[in-house]
Amino acid sequence: MIDTVVQPKSDTLAYRVANLNVPYPKIEHVWQVLNSIRTQNKYKEGTTRYGQRHISVIGPSGVGKSQALVKYEELNPGFTRISADHSKEVDIKPVVYMELPDPFTIKELYQHISYALGFPELTRKITIGDAQRQAFYLLKEQEVEVLILDELDYILTSNVSSKAAMNAIKKIANKANITLVLAGTPEAETLLKINFQNYRRYPKIYIDRFEKCDEEWYKLLERIEESLALEKPVGLGDPMTNLPQILHMMSSGLLGILTPVIQEMYSILGVFDEDDKEITFNSDTIEVLKQAYHNINGDLTIEEFMSMLEKGY
Repeated sequence: MIDTVVQPKSDTLAYRVANLNVPYPKIEHVWQVLNSIRTQNKYKEGTTRYGQRHISVIGPSGVGKSQALVKYEELNPGFTRISADHSKEVDIKPVVYMELPDPFTIKELYQHISYALGFPELTRKITIGDAQRQAFYLLKEQEVEVLILDELDYILTSNVSSKAAMNAIKKIANKANITLVLAGTPEAETLLKINFQNYRRYPKIYIDRFEKCDEEWYKLLERIEESLALEKPVGLGDPMTNLPQILHMMSSGLLGILTPVIQEMYSILGVFDEDDKEITFNSDTIEVLKQAYHNINGDLTIEEFMSMLEKGY
């Protein structure tokens, strides 16, 4: 007997909870900058087409950098171009997101670009030159405009010198003539400061956690509630409900904690038991939130989490 897989309906609360991804002003600023760069590039011609603008997105782990950059790729999907005689199909990908290889090597950097563009791993051993040529060919063939290189920190723990790694990345930008987005933690910012020219090449957009439980935090939670389109409002962003204060204490203003805790809370409340089930909040909700926090973070107490955060772990 073959089990039938039932696809979840996109108009259900369960679907909205599982796909919770709410941008906020700093994230939208990154998107706006990239949209502006791409728009200007379309109007460039001749020698002005070369020397593309790039950016770096820097911030602590858990602030939502990767989620936002993956979302930007999703918001700018590609398409398949078929030649007039139907003899050739090319997947056009204007925006490509990828993580740097871990451990980082120059050869694997080029290989990962090819993987991100849908090219399968070659079974035979290839040289760095082969991997480089393949990556550059695919970037041009698939008309990539923006290449997002996440987890810049992997370079810091590799056996490749920082200068050699950044030179390889610079070569990608120059030879492929595309816009690069480099993303990493504040520790990775040292790579951008190897020299002044390098620092100017990747102007920094810093994304921090929500350090205070203030109006900015309330508005984020209001956006989350709006995106969930709840049948009955619960006041996620209303300080009178104490939910903003509790959620801020649990997450310390990190989306990487906030989002899975909210999703786990709804899971515990049974939203995934029935696709059309609506949840009513009551006095027991705070206990459910606590359970959700521990399900996501294990036996790490909020106090221990705050202590680690202060030490920069």
